[in-house]
Order: sequence, then C-alpha cells, then structure tokens
Amino acid sequence: MLENVRSFGAPQCLDLLDEHGRPAQWTLILGDNGVGKTTLLQCLARMRPVLNEMPDEGHSLAQPVEPELVREEDNAILKALTRSGTDGTVRLSADLVAGATFDGASRRKLRAISTSVEITRSKGRIRDVNPQASFEGKAVEPLVLAYGAGRHRGAGNLERASDGATDSLFDAAAELFDPEETLSRLDYLRLKKRPNAKEQLASLKAMLAEILPYIDGPDAIDIRGPRLPGSADEDGGVWIRTPFGTVPMGSLSLGYQTVLAWTADIAWRLLNHYPDCSNPLVEPAIVIVDEIDLHLHPQWQRAMRAHLTQHFPAVQFIATAHSPLMAQDALETNLAVLHDDDGEARIVSDPSVVKSWRLDQILTSELFGLPSARPQPVETMLLRRTELTLKKKPTDAERAELARLNAEVHGLPTAERSEDEKAMDIIRRAAALVESGKAS
Repeated sequence: MLENVRSFGAPQCLDLLDEHGRPAQWTLILGDNGVGKTTLLQCLARMRPVLNEMPDEGHSLAQPVEPELVREEDNAILKALTRSGTDGTVRLSADLVAGATFDGASRRKLRAISTSVEITRSKGRIRDVNPQASFEGKAVEPLVLAYGAGRHRGAGNLERASDGATDSLFDAAAELFDPEETLSRLDYLRLKKRPNAKEQLASLKAMLAEILPYIDGPDAIDIRGPRLPGSADEDGGVWIRTPFGTVPMGSLSLGYQTVLAWTADIAWRLLNHYPDCSNPLVEPAIVIVDEIDLHLHPQWQRAMRAHLTQHFPAVQFIATAHSPLMAQDALETNLAVLHDDDGEARIVSDPSVVKSWRLDQILTSELFGLPSARPQPVETMLLRRTELTLKKKPTDAERAELARLNAEVHGLPTAERSEDEKAMDIIRRAAALVESGKAS
C-alpha cells in the first residue's frame, strides 16, 4: 500500500497474490511512461525488511526489524517521495513471506513479515519518520534483489562487499557483478574441489545457456582461466560459441550483455546468500526488474518468463514492461496496470483480460489503450471512410473518394502471416476473374 508518494495520491494497493491467495510467482506491471511504474518498484525495494544489530548483552532490542527506507541518511531522498509541492504524510506498507516457494514444497519455515513507514513533511521539510515492523517467530531478512532499466555489468568487481542488491534501481551508474568473473571464480573453486562448487557452476552454465538465444548448451560456454600477462587474448577469459563464431563474453551484443548482467547477478547473490546449498538457484528470493523486455527480440521476450521460472523456481519476479508480447505471455499470471487518473496514478490489479488474446487485441485493450492496432494513416483513412459512408447526400467527388477508399480497405491485409496473405490475394484475384467471366 502507498499513499501520497510522487504520482500516487489517494491510497493504492499493488496485489502480489495469485487467484488462490498465495504469493504470485510472476507479477507484470504495465502502464504509460511517467505514470509511476518505476516509483512503485522503488517503493517495493525500499520496504524490504532489514535486521538491526543486536545490542550489548542484557539489553533488549526495541526494533529488531525495520524497512530499509528509514536508513536513508539524506532527508532529500525521503522528501523526494512526497507528492511534488505538497505537505502531508507519506504512507507505505508491505507484507512479505520469507521462505516461500511455488512448487508446493517449501524447504524452509515460512515467516510472515510486515513493514510500514509514515513520513511527515511540513513546510518543505521532513518533520517525522515513523517506521513499524511485525514478524512471526525469529526475525529474518529475505533476499530482495532489484534491477533498474540502466542495469549493466561491472568488471572484476566480485571482491566488493555483497551489498547494493537494489542499487541499480535507483542509480543508473550502479554496476552489477561481473558475469565473466563469476564463472571464472566458480571454475577456480571447482578445480580447488570446494564443496558444491562443481554443482553450482553446472547450474549457472545451464541457466545461461538456456536463457541466451542461439547458445547450444552449457558446453558452448568455455571458461579458459585467467588472462595472464604476455599470453594471447584467446588463452584466457570466458568465450561463447555462437552460430556466428566463438567470441569473448565481452564482445556479445547489448541484448546478450544486458540479460547476462542481471541473470548472472541474481545467481551470484543466491550463491552467496545460500552458501551451503548445492544449487542455490532453486532457493527463495524476491527479484524486481524494471523494463524486463529491455533490448530483447520478440522471440526472446516470449521465452524469457518460462526460462527464468525453470531455473529460478522459488524466485518471485515483479517486473514492469512496455511490450505486448510480454503482456501476452503473462495473461495467465498476475497483471497490474497503472493509469493516470486526473493527475494521480491509479493501480488496477487483475484487469479484465482474455487469456487467448491476439497481440492486436492486447494493444487495443485496457492493458495498452491504443485506439487501433493499425498504422495512423490507415486509421485516418478508415475514419474518413466512415464519415463519407454516413453522409446522406454526398457529392459526386465524395462518392468517387468513397469508392477509392473502399478499394483500399478491401486490399488491407487481414491474415496473420505473409504466406496466408498471399494465398488470400490469389483467392481474391480468382474470384474477380470468375465474376468478370459471369459478367461477360
């Protein structure tokens, strides 16, 4: 729930449950640019529960858990949450369940956690910040990861502290962990016979080979060890065998690099969060992704959700998108749409959809709101044709114009594939010949 946050005024709630009242594994958020999709994801990330340090022995801890948001040291960040030019109270709350899976076989004890915060602003200043948290049993800190639209891979950065799990959602310059170094490090640990390293490396390579298109299995990812001074470039690093040749990982296209960056980052953070697990990729986490369709070809967009679900079966994904293909793939999952309602963002959870919709039907539905799936010049032509058809006393020029427009409309493509359209064209010409034969 959020209230008085940037574009959001009246209280709004984002429903992250499925039709059975359980946490939905996938929630896709749609909406126009600037309506508040990124703000919504940032609020989700900032409301993640974090544990406070235990006090000295013999003292109680007044607030064992608090939302990460209240740890902001700069009040300007808290101030930026409030609606522009207004004073009042910002309210945020989130309900989470730690340890949940989506296969009906939770391997860890489920623990409900709720966080909330009220931020009071008066005369342009933050006057009060009131955080609250409640939890069942022992306080836990679920793994929450977030990826912004500017996400990009770092280089040689595995040695830094494993924090900043949500940084790229707020800072376009924030780096993700280096996927090449991640693979090389796991390969080194495998050679050193570290427990579970072999299985973890195999899981990561299988995941990347499945998600990246045109990669023919895990063996197409060749880890050649560290690059040594004086050696040839091809003697070290990670190389990928593609249909277009074997190339170093750093030379892959922008689409490959983007997907590599955040999927490998998820894997590395899972590996660190669950160090004793032979396959941490199957462990729970919450992953937030802004513009999940970024740089993805349509075929890749259609396959992405299935691949991520397969390799991260206990991860809850909450993502925004602008793609009707991603929306079409999510019609059977949890959907939400953001609308601009007289200057305030409004969340529509569970919008009315038909699970078998075509792309053109999705584009003209509430999900995207386009007036037509055809090009604008064609839409203008159709409107003019309708106008002329409804005229009671058209002029000779208007009758001629209507005849011309009717001919153009009858020639518009209607089939889904170019092959089908060619077949329809043959049928039309054959019918015209038959008619001309009858007339003669």
